[in-house]
Amino acid sequence: MTALCLQVLKKRQCSVLTPAERYSWPSVARGCNTVIISPNAEQPLSYIAPLLTHMLLNSIYTALTSSAGPMAVLLCPGWEKVMVMMELLEEMKLKSVLHPYSLLLGVGKDEAKAVRFPKNCLLLVTTPFSLVRLLSVHCFLFLRLYHLVLDEADQLFTLAPDQMATILQHFQKVTSSEEKTSCPQQLVAVAKRWTNHIEALLANHMPYPCIVMAIPEEAALYGNVQQIIRMTVENDKISVLLDSLDFNSDVGQKTLIVAKSAQEVEDVFKAVSNKSAFCLKTHEGLTHQFDFVVQQWRKDIGPGTHVILVTSSECLKCLGIRDATCVVHYGFPASPKVFGSRLFCMAEHFRNLSDRDQTGSPRLTRSVLLISERNACHVVGVLRYLERANAPLPPELLDFVRGVNTAREEQKTHQPLCGYVKSYGVCRDSSVCPDRHTFVSELDQSVLPASGVIEVVPLYVKTASVFYGRIVRKEDGGFQNMASEMKDFYADKKPGVEEILEGGLFAVQEDNFYHRVKVLSVPDRGDRLFFTVFVRFIDVGKEKEVKSHQILKLPERFHSLPGQAVEIIVCRVKPVDAETDWHPKVTRAISQKIRGLQHRAKAVFSLGNTVFVDPMVRMTQVPGMKTVINEYTVQSEILSSGMAVSNPEHLELLKALCISGSGNGSVSLEVRIKAEQEALAEAVRAAELADLPQLEPCEPLSPDSSTIQSLVPVTPVPPVLDLHLAPASDQRPLMVSQSAAGQRNTHSADLRIRIEDGELHPMISKSVLMECRQNGVSTGEDESSSQQLISSNETRCGDAVTSFHPLARWYQTSDSLIVTMKLKEPQNQSCHFFQDRVV
Repeated sequence: MTALCLQVLKKRQCSVLTPAERYSWPSVARGCNTVIISPNAEQPLSYIAPLLTHMLLNSIYTALTSSAGPMAVLLCPGWEKVMVMMELLEEMKLKSVLHPYSLLLGVGKDEAKAVRFPKNCLLLVTTPFSLVRLLSVHCFLFLRLYHLVLDEADQLFTLAPDQMATILQHFQKVTSSEEKTSCPQQLVAVAKRWTNHIEALLANHMPYPCIVMAIPEEAALYGNVQQIIRMTVENDKISVLLDSLDFNSDVGQKTLIVAKSAQEVEDVFKAVSNKSAFCLKTHEGLTHQFDFVVQQWRKDIGPGTHVILVTSSECLKCLGIRDATCVVHYGFPASPKVFGSRLFCMAEHFRNLSDRDQTGSPRLTRSVLLISERNACHVVGVLRYLERANAPLPPELLDFVRGVNTAREEQKTHQPLCGYVKSYGVCRDSSVCPDRHTFVSELDQSVLPASGVIEVVPLYVKTASVFYGRIVRKEDGGFQNMASEMKDFYADKKPGVEEILEGGLFAVQEDNFYHRVKVLSVPDRGDRLFFTVFVRFIDVGKEKEVKSHQILKLPERFHSLPGQAVEIIVCRVKPVDAETDWHPKVTRAISQKIRGLQHRAKAVFSLGNTVFVDPMVRMTQVPGMKTVINEYTVQSEILSSGMAVSNPEHLELLKALCISGSGNGSVSLEVRIKAEQEALAEAVRAAELADLPQLEPCEPLSPDSSTIQSLVPVTPVPPVLDLHLAPASDQRPLMVSQSAAGQRNTHSADLRIRIEDGELHPMISKSVLMECRQNGVSTGEDESSSQQLISSNETRCGDAVTSFHPLARWYQTSDSLIVTMKLKEPQNQSCHFFQDRVV
C-alpha cells in the first residue's frame, strides 16, 4: 500500500481492518473483479485504499497512451456521496498524480457538450445519470476505461436501473476489444444488500469474481435459501412444526430446530423424537453433551436419513454448524443478526456464483419461520427481508403488519410533519424516518391563508424550494413597530443575561438588526466561561448556534408579539435524478436571488405554520407608472438550473394526505398492537378451519365385518343424536360418527351419551376407539373430527347427546399415526392394546 494511503488510514484511526476488508483488500489490490457485501459499504475508506494502490502501482504504467479520458470511474448514488469522495481524495493528496474530477450534470440543454476534463484526469467521480448524459455526447472520452467502481451498488441499481445498464454495456464494449487484452480490467461493486441486479452483474459482467459476504442474512439471499412462513396459533406450534418436517425424503437431510428456551427444547424434542429415528437435543442444561452432539451431527449420512437437532439460540453459536439443510425457527429470532446467524448454519450448501464449472444444481436449503400471535409484532422488522427473498407472505400477516405500521405512525403525534412529505409529497423512506406522515387535525390546522394572493418576504432560504419569511399584510404594522423599538432600546445599552434557560426568549444582534431568539438547547458548560447555544430566530425561521456572550436580555414588552416566521414552500418542483435533497449550488443561487425581497404568490394550501404557494413571482413597478413587470418566477428559476424537474402531483398528494385524516392517537401503541395480535390470531384460526376437508356421510358397516376398516368422516349434525346400538342377536358393533362444525375439534366439550332411561350404558367406553388403515385415513392435523364409538351391548339405545371427550390431537403420515389424548380422569382410565384397535 502506498505511503499516502497509509497516512490517511492512520489519521482516521483505521488501525484494525474489518472482516470484510481483510478478505476484500487483497482481491481489489490485485485488480480482480470483486463484490463486497458489508455493513460498512457506505464508507468509501473500506475499499478505496487498495483500489488506489493498484492504480498507482500498476494501471498508470500499463495504460494506453493513445487514448484520452479517465482511466477509472467511480459511480456514487447521489451528489452528497460525490462530495464525500472528493474530500477523501483531496485528503490523500493524489491531485498531482490522478487529477481526480467530480462531475454533476443537470438536464440543461447543451450542458453535457460544454464539459471539458482537466488535463491528465485519470479518475472521474460522478453519478449514473451524469455519466450517461456525458456518454451520449462524449463517448470517445472513455476509451481507456479500465476500472469501474460501483459505490453502494444496491442503491445505484434501484435509483437508476436503465442508466446502469447503459454504463455496463459501454464498459463491456471498451474492455472487450483486442487491443485491451493486456490492460487491467476491473469491476468493483460495494453494497449493503444482495439484490437480483447484483446477481445479474456477476453473471454478465464479472468473470471469475471474488465475492465477500460480511452479513450472514445477505449471504443466505446469495445462497438462494428458500424462505417458508407458517402461520399458527401458539397452542398448535408443535403440530405445525411436525407438519413442516419431511420424514420421507429420498435424500439425506440435516434439520436444525432452534427454540428460545431450554423448556421449549425439551417439549419439541419430545414431540419430534416420536417421529424421527435419529433426533438430538442440546441446551444450556446439557453443555456436557456438546461434544457428543457435534460428533453425531458431523457423521456422514446416507440417502433417506434424516438427522434432527433441537437446540436453543444461545447454544447454537457454540456448535459451529455449517452443513444443515433446513433450519426451523421454532423460537422467533430476536434480531436480524440472530436470524442471519441461524441461516448461516446452512452455509456449506449455499450456491457459489463465482464457480462457473459447477456440475449439477446446488443442494436446496430451507428456512421455516413459525409465526404465532405472540411474536407476530416482531415480524415487521424482517418483512422486507422476506419480501426480498420472494417468500410467499400470508394475507393475514400482511394485514397485521399494515395495522402495526399504521398504529406506530399514529403515535408520532409529538413529531413534526415530515419535511419531505411537505416539500415533495412523499417521504424518501417512511420506514426509517422519525417524523410524522399522517395528518393530525390538532397539529396541522392552520390559520394561514389557503387560497388567494399574498405578499411574502423570504428571509431565510433553507432549500431551493423551502423558505422562511413573513407574510406582508397592509393592516399589520406590529412587527415593524417592534423592530424599530428594539433598535432604539439596544442603541443605548445592551444588557447581558445572567442565566440562559432552555425555552426562554432573548435577543441577538446580527449586522445592524436585532432578532428575537428562542433557546432550543443549552450545553453543559462545566467550568467554561464561553460556550455556544442553539437557538431559533422566531421572526426569521432559521436555527443556528450563537455564542453565549452574544445573547442579550429581551424586555417583557417584546414577548407578546407571536413569532412572525412562516414556512413557505414552492410547489411542483423536485430535485433531478431521484435525489432526495437539493444540490447546494441551486439553493445558493435561489437564496442570492430572492432573500429579503418582496414577492407576490398565490396560496394554494396551508398546514400548520406552512403555506404552499404556486406560483411565486417577483414583481417590480415601473417608476412613475402603474405598470407592474414580472421579473421572474421562482419555479422557473429552479427549473432553469438544470438540477430540478417538474413535480405535478405534489399538491394532489398533500390533499390526499389530509383527506385520509388522522388516526386515534389517544390509544397507546401497546393497546393497538395487542388488538392487531388478537385479530391476527382469529384470522389464523379461521384460515385453519377453512383448510379442513369437507365432511361427507359415512357408509354403514357391513354385517360381516367385525372390525372398523377405515375412519369415514360425516356431515355436521345437531348436538343431540340418535345412537342405535346393535340388537342382541346380531352382536355386531355399530359405529356412530360426529363432526363438530364451526369450531376446532381439539376444543370440543366432554363426550356424554344419554340413554332413554337417563343413565350411561355400562358397555359404552368413555374413551374414543380409533383404528387406522393406510388407505382409509386422510392426511391432516385434526383428523379427530371423525370419531368412532363402538358398543357391543345387546340393547338398543335411544337419543344421545355427544361431544368430544377426551380431547384428541391427531398427526398422521402415509406410514404412521400419532394420537395424543387428554384424559379427564386419569386414575380411573384403562388402556388395552389390540392388533387392530386400542380400547
